[in-house]
Amino acid sequence: MWRVYPLAVSRDAIHFQRVGDRRPFLRLGREGAFDSRWVWPMVKPVPMGDELWIYYVGTNTDHSMRRDPKAAESRTAISRSILRLDGFISADAGYGGAWLLTPPLTFQGSRLELNLDTGAGGWAQVEILDAGGKPIPGFGMAQADPINANSVRFPVTWQGRGDVSALAGRPVRLRIQARACKLYAFQFRGGE
Repeated sequence: MWRVYPLAVSRDAIHFQRVGDRRPFLRLGREGAFDSRWVWPMVKPVPMGDELWIYYVGTNTDHSMRRDPKAAESRTAISRSILRLDGFISADAGYGGAWLLTPPLTFQGSRLELNLDTGAGGWAQVEILDAGGKPIPGFGMAQADPINANSVRFPVTWQGRGDVSALAGRPVRLRIQARACKLYAFQFRGGE
């Protein structure tokens, strides 16, 4: 079963609510560290290649100015947290396996790339279906090459071939099957 947790949801763009079993996105530091009681990220992440750098202010005192008992003195500092590109959220497949089916979509480009982390024992495969849900010949699960990678732009292939340009401009669906995998994003590229 895939588990997908948005960061937060809102019906009015004013009041937001964290949903699901979400942990804080930017965690506090270890006990005694300068950021053990409070972290405040800057407004906008800085894109650096395949990473997002998130600068934040951290302190070892809480909002009531009570210092972390493990800290020798009160400290405040600026630090940086690094996140993979598009790494704010993922669809997670457990070790028992899962699949994800996209709604019909139309794309431009010549190749499909996944932003995913399969870990050491995980994998993913992708088949392309027509809008009605039938596998497109040559792009079915039987032809899909297994993916075992940690990459923000891993090319998807079917029996070693990755050119999907013949399908561009028509509605298709992606069926992604995986085990022990975090899927962050997918995109069609090439032909720009």
